[in-house]
Amino acid sequence: MIANGVSNPQTDSAQLYSGYADWKNWRGEFAPSDREARYFAAELADVPLAGKRVLEIGFGNGSFLAWAKALGAEVVGTEIDAVMIEHARARGFDARPASLEALLMANERFDLVVAFDVFEHWDKPTLVASLTQFAGLLHAGGQVLARFPNGQSPFGRVHQYGDLTHQTVLSASSILQLAKMTDFAVVRVGNACSVPLRRDFFSMLKHHWRRWRRARIERWIGKLYGFGRLALDPNLVVLLRKQGAVDKSH
Repeated sequence: MIANGVSNPQTDSAQLYSGYADWKNWRGEFAPSDREARYFAAELADVPLAGKRVLEIGFGNGSFLAWAKALGAEVVGTEIDAVMIEHARARGFDARPASLEALLMANERFDLVVAFDVFEHWDKPTLVASLTQFAGLLHAGGQVLARFPNGQSPFGRVHQYGDLTHQTVLSASSILQLAKMTDFAVVRVGNACSVPLRRDFFSMLKHHWRRWRRARIERWIGKLYGFGRLALDPNLVVLLRKQGAVDKSH
């Protein structure tokens, strides 16, 4: 919003997110669909959850919070939308306003921070500051799992530019740069896990055919750009680990 020629960033941000939950069709179900549950299981296959303390940034409709809690994780979620916070609390979830500073001041600590479709909403200085704050919230050896639109692929444009609140375009290369700036080690970065729409035989066969075909194209294009393989799916996922010795006290 511009008043007397001066822009107010806080007001501008509030306007951008006005009606956002309705646009996203969030109704506060806090129950993952079958496909969402299979996706989370695939994406976190190498990340143990039972008995771990997990923070989700921007929990939205609550699918991941509900899924992780059902697997035995102690979950905390933050959200910019006050109505979604109310929905979460009404269903017994520990939901907080979107303030990493408040969590740090309360001396909160976590084993895992998850951010699905969040990084692209932050400008570059906020990204660097937030990753630095994540490090302060994590136990030594703690991890960050984040998904974001794939800025190195033409197929990522539909997600990146389909939302007015998106501010930063990210790629596998720039996320490596971000990790180095914030003292995180990159465990893996690449295409988001793909799961078939249904579990029947033909859906599974079609799914695996598409993955094989895509992998061949990625290797071919990657060679043109000097990479072994260039991930081209619409979304990328990165798993980061906080640097330092693993904390054995918990």
